[in-house]
Amino acid sequence: MRYLKLYFAYARNSLIGKFTYKANVFIGLIAFLVTQGFALATLFILINTVPSIDGYNLYQIGFLFGISNLAVGIDHLFTDRLWTVAYHEVKTGKIDNMMLRPVPLLFQVIASEIQLEAFGEIIVAIALMIICGRHLDVNLTFANVTLLVVGILCAAIIITSFKILIAGLAFIFKRSGPLLQIVYNFSNYAKYPLTIFPKVIQCILLFVIPLGLCIFIPFDNLFKANYNELLMGIIILIASLIFCTISVIIWSKCVRKYESTGT
Repeated sequence: MRYLKLYFAYARNSLIGKFTYKANVFIGLIAFLVTQGFALATLFILINTVPSIDGYNLYQIGFLFGISNLAVGIDHLFTDRLWTVAYHEVKTGKIDNMMLRPVPLLFQVIASEIQLEAFGEIIVAIALMIICGRHLDVNLTFANVTLLVVGILCAAIIITSFKILIAGLAFIFKRSGPLLQIVYNFSNYAKYPLTIFPKVIQCILLFVIPLGLCIFIPFDNLFKANYNELLMGIIILIASLIFCTISVIIWSKCVRKYESTGT
């Protein structure tokens, strides 16, 4: 309960700070909506040129794109400050203020930033899923919908886990933002059917950065019902728990090696 109260206190301060400049919030939200709009336009132009990709039609690809963007948007909403840690705050010594407080550093980093611009991603993702879903013949059941929800939430956890892991390396190397950008960009592959990629990419998306496991398999199960929902749900939950645990352990070890810098 103490940490729950602290989280809401940090989040409240973040929102107060953001709404001090309401125009910035509005412009940022519009910018994200426009960015997502261009991404969707590119996707639809591609699919209209090639009516199907490995048997998946325009609306199925759009639905998958929405699932992937929803997971990314959830992560973006709650953990965006990890980017500034990786790029700037360790290098400039700004992180030192947080390290003096009697609260775990990772908790402070995550709780102290609510990124309202992420609502642009979330709104577009949900709208895309609804629009495309209306054109798809899907037999929705409690089991396959639950698996999809679990997959989206666990995909967000895995994205966050990799951000924690790589941002933690900044405490040793002072700056890990470029590496974080490279790994984060790899999540774009999860927006397309896993089966269109070479086996190497498929293995990476299933076992190394298991976004394909969390996003594509629950999506594919809606149309082909090739999976045991309970078993896959357990596997996805275990995978996300493992990656989250590993990332927090590495973050903690990196923080212990930190030597303050102001350059």
